[in-house]
Amino acid sequence: MANYVVIGAGVIGVATAWQLCKAGHRVMLVDKHGGPCGGTSQRNGAQLSYSYCDALASPAILGRLPSILMGRDPAFGIRLQADPRFLSWGLRFLLNCSPGISSRNTDALLKMAAATELLLPNLLDEFPLAFDYSVPGKLVICRDAEAFSNAARQVAWKQAHGIKIERLDRAEAERVEPALAHYADEFAGVVWSPNDAVGNPYSFCKGLISGLEARYELRARYDADVTSLVKRDGKVVGVVFRNMETEMCDGVVLATGYDTRLMEGRKFDKIWPVQGYSLTTPASADAMRASITDPKRRVVFARLGDTVRIAGVADIGPRHFSFDQERYDRFKQAVASIFSRGFDLNDCVGWSEARPCTPSSRPIVGRSKLPGLYLNLGHGAFGWTLCLGSAQRVASVISDDRR
Repeated sequence: MANYVVIGAGVIGVATAWQLCKAGHRVMLVDKHGGPCGGTSQRNGAQLSYSYCDALASPAILGRLPSILMGRDPAFGIRLQADPRFLSWGLRFLLNCSPGISSRNTDALLKMAAATELLLPNLLDEFPLAFDYSVPGKLVICRDAEAFSNAARQVAWKQAHGIKIERLDRAEAERVEPALAHYADEFAGVVWSPNDAVGNPYSFCKGLISGLEARYELRARYDADVTSLVKRDGKVVGVVFRNMETEMCDGVVLATGYDTRLMEGRKFDKIWPVQGYSLTTPASADAMRASITDPKRRVVFARLGDTVRIAGVADIGPRHFSFDQERYDRFKQAVASIFSRGFDLNDCVGWSEARPCTPSSRPIVGRSKLPGLYLNLGHGAFGWTLCLGSAQRVASVISDDRR
């Protein structure tokens, strides 16, 4: 039995703690916030999109780049930065937009998502968590006949990979999800994936941490500000805190999203924050049951019990960002232009955070260049969908290193 410190108590860190506890290790889970899910995981889009975790860098976004740079795209925003790390990240992002590379990246993400889908029932057998979990399926809007036709190739490719997915015309889509009858715009059809799920990541993390504390004696510590790593003979053997005693250990896992301060000095510029917004509002009787994604506006809808979680926007800009009321208001206006029924936008809680994105959309999972330090970072918009799969992978690497 070994001792590990997991830094970051969002869905990635909590899932990693579960896998390490199951492997028989003693685990200390720490976070700089006052509780779990204080960052990106707190109020994300809530969709477990096993069938639709396509890489952000793609030929499609490359085609939208001129309108994005001119500020005319409703979903994306770019504020160019005179920062070498930003320029390096942006160049590599563009290189990942080629069709072949984008397809390989998407394939890797789908495999990791499939691992999460397989692991979640095992986790729920061990810990019967209450987190508004359901499997209502997911509908991705195809705005016109061209988009509906173009979706056929991607659907066939995913079907060949064993994913249950199909195209439905508008009439068929409305039979699956009657709320689409109130969708404001014309659309040709949808891509329907019936096995996609939803769940509240904040409730998931709180419940799982409680279960791990009771069953595996997990130690969870919050308001824990890590300042540096302890190294001995070139290996990480501990964590130094600003406000707690140093914790010695056999290894450390970084699950800190876009916060890579502990990696500074090693030119760690592979992750950049991409800011998004969400709102949560009570659901009315005619709110959607299935998840819905509008790719043009980059807005997603997920029904969580008696609420609707709506998330969207991808703004690439400063590393140090803040809540932009004007941008949030435009996001709300975009939501209002899609649905006028199902929820009340005058009664909602707004929120903003940033997704930790790599140029390829693939997370960085496994060993670092520093022995004893492991990485589980950079999951972009798919942290909730990939969390168990990436946790299993990093735990497997740690087990291999201990043999």
